[in-house]
Amino acid sequence: MRKPNPGVNGEPQEAPAPSREFPAGWAPKSLPQAQALASEAQILLFGGAAGSLKSETLLVDAAREHAHPGLRGILFRRSYPELEKTLIRRSRELFPALGGRYHENKRIWTFPRGATIEFAYCEAEKDIFRYQGAEYSFIGFDESTHFAEFPIRYMLSRLRSTHPGLKLRLRLASNPGNIGHGLHKAIFHGPTCTHCRLTARSRQPGQIYADAVWPSDQAPIRKTTCFIPGTVHDHRLLNADYAQSLATLPGAYRKALLEGCWDVYEGQFFDHWDPARMVVARDEIGERPWWPHWVGADYGFNGSQAAAYLLCKSPAGPNYPHGRVYVLEEYTAKHQKAADFALALARRMGRSTAADDAQRRISAWYLSPDAWAERGDDFSLAEQMRRASGIEFQPASTDRLGGAMLVYSQLDSGELVISSRCGQLIESIPSRIHDPARPDDILKVAGDPLDDCMDALRYGLYSHVSPAQGPSGFAFDYQHAHSDPTIAMLQRRVAEQRFVEYQRPKRYLPFRSPRHG
Repeated sequence: MRKPNPGVNGEPQEAPAPSREFPAGWAPKSLPQAQALASEAQILLFGGAAGSLKSETLLVDAAREHAHPGLRGILFRRSYPELEKTLIRRSRELFPALGGRYHENKRIWTFPRGATIEFAYCEAEKDIFRYQGAEYSFIGFDESTHFAEFPIRYMLSRLRSTHPGLKLRLRLASNPGNIGHGLHKAIFHGPTCTHCRLTARSRQPGQIYADAVWPSDQAPIRKTTCFIPGTVHDHRLLNADYAQSLATLPGAYRKALLEGCWDVYEGQFFDHWDPARMVVARDEIGERPWWPHWVGADYGFNGSQAAAYLLCKSPAGPNYPHGRVYVLEEYTAKHQKAADFALALARRMGRSTAADDAQRRISAWYLSPDAWAERGDDFSLAEQMRRASGIEFQPASTDRLGGAMLVYSQLDSGELVISSRCGQLIESIPSRIHDPARPDDILKVAGDPLDDCMDALRYGLYSHVSPAQGPSGFAFDYQHAHSDPTIAMLQRRVAEQRFVEYQRPKRYLPFRSPRHG
């Protein structure tokens, strides 16, 4: 576990002396703050814990080149009230010492030689298009995990300048948590939280990397990246009561806000996530072709990705009297036509991977209900997919709340297990957060590809209730008496809604492309 930066006798280390780039009378308050201001990385994440001086660091960093007439800086928060009570308020204390004049209506600081720094907020993803065509040499996001990937990625395309001598840089400052948690962890930490455990694949704190990729599509970022952690223990500006208050928070909040842990965080929906218990190697499942198999799919083309999961259920056993559901395979695609998506599912999900090479039986294919929406030509996406692949899709359940609760309960009980081949789903589950408007539901994040993965899993799990039978038959038993009353209620409700459909036998037809007869 990473510790705070101790100096002599465990005291915080002294920060460097003031620089002419800083406001008069101001100097870095901690060593991590000084390291962040001195970093040569093009994209930097600073902070990770409460009280690490993140907002102040962003403001000072943005104004370091205030003497250059070409400086154009911009700082974002999610909403205007957040902007006003943090960045704008603190800027009024710092920027006048640099000769800055604040224009209230435009939310812009102007400096004597023409440099400008503006404040902006982005409550919805579409708001980021206000800056189309703009150019900035400094871009900062305060509480950057409150933003999904797209706004940050889009603004990176605005990081440019025709003025020589300026350092182009994007700065992020945040605690763990919220919708951008997975994005930040993937880029700046790697497969593990670097606060808790360093591995050969981890991103070392303070080190600059040139090979980072965007999590959504694995496209190279093509900018250098670095993470510099900071905590309340790095300085003496806040009294001991503040750190003690953080220490009294419940476990997940304490680890995130006091220690800067990125494995748990405020608002996490699946706060019991444990990959050691909930993820298993594909070849350890022991899948048999006569187990019930089914598919859950969420199709999207513009602004989202298509995702699908192959699931199966094992027979009842002494530890799991209702069997266990395994998520076997994952398929995702961006900007893939509906027909091609269905063809890919037929090829990937329909073939057997069992040792005896027997043909697995796909009992149902559940698809996002909006695929049946009228298009004005009596040719819905679901119909396009059926004609291309021969698959008879069924509309998946639209009960988001019930689906979220069922995923949570079955992960907790061990009745739901994820194959290690489902990489995006494994990344999606711990990064989902509660919906503030419906605390028992998962927040829907438009444009987040990991959100589409969770939808596909929910469609498959909640829409299908079927215990495993032996090789002699696949009869559907819709009488359930699960020991957990919540799961029993969910299973009864789904069983009642789907019983008629399950009475009709369903089988997967071997794939034959209609293009080749």
